[in-house]
Amino acid sequence: MVTIIVPVYNISEYLPVCVKSLLDQTVSDLEIILVDDGSTDGSGDLCDAYAREDSRIRVIHKVNGGLSDARNAGLDAAKGEWLLFVDGDDYLVPDAVEQLVPFAEPDVDFVQFHYQETDGTWLSEKQIAYPQICTDPKEMFQQLYEKGGVYASSCTKLWNKRIFKDIRFKKGILHEDEELLNRILPNCHKAVYTDLVLYGYVMRTGSIVHSSFKPRQMDIFPIMERRVAVLEEIGLDMLAQQTRAKIFQTAVWQYCLARKNGFRKETKQLKQRIVNSAKETNLPLSGQYRILHRLARTSPITINLYYFVRKITGKT
Repeated sequence: MVTIIVPVYNISEYLPVCVKSLLDQTVSDLEIILVDDGSTDGSGDLCDAYAREDSRIRVIHKVNGGLSDARNAGLDAAKGEWLLFVDGDDYLVPDAVEQLVPFAEPDVDFVQFHYQETDGTWLSEKQIAYPQICTDPKEMFQQLYEKGGVYASSCTKLWNKRIFKDIRFKKGILHEDEELLNRILPNCHKAVYTDLVLYGYVMRTGSIVHSSFKPRQMDIFPIMERRVAVLEEIGLDMLAQQTRAKIFQTAVWQYCLARKNGFRKETKQLKQRIVNSAKETNLPLSGQYRILHRLARTSPITINLYYFVRKITGKT
């Protein structure tokens, strides 16, 4: 059986589409856990109404604790041998579970698929899977770096529940999926990669990913630093250098946003991070980042000049 875990927080406008997509799955042997994370807009009442209409739905009501905490509550309650995470404002195509289950063999840790960014109107066409089996954690990290965000998401994988026996999402941070992969991928022994597009990722104003700068966005730095250590431990030095370059680029980007929005303390912290990162040598940078990296190493004032140039040219 597949358990689908859906964190729900103040998304009453989007929840009906999400739940309908789960109930319309062409495979009926499902458990759907709706985790009401302290909603105040009636989303919790909607969850209860759905549970009364379909016995496959279970509802957990809890005090607001964030996305990771809600997912963890679902994990603790899940009865299925396989797990899917679906954010409550997104949706699955009707045959998503049916397409994935054939690859869910006992020795597989996860089955990877893709999402489609959408305004909520996207419908998939008939697809044929071309699976690729991977048994090397090094290759799994390489896949992650080649494909980017789609492979970083916990929502684009059918997970073997045993993977989560002693692992839970880290609470109270952003970028929880990236943090989770630092701990999970080194211990994976078999994954199946497909090019199936099965998840509708709804782009909406106010979502966590697309909000303007917040200090918590800086959570990504210890996660990326840990990623560097993990990659070096398994001998992927080139990817470790790519991650160091990403740390520099992200620090520059966040510095400009923090300064623009008046976050003085964070601006200072990010500037220091840029200076520290500029001391790293042989980073695979290009263009403006490569120039700034060289200049910031000897003259930190160039970081201020970089910001003002971007401001004048309207790029910040």
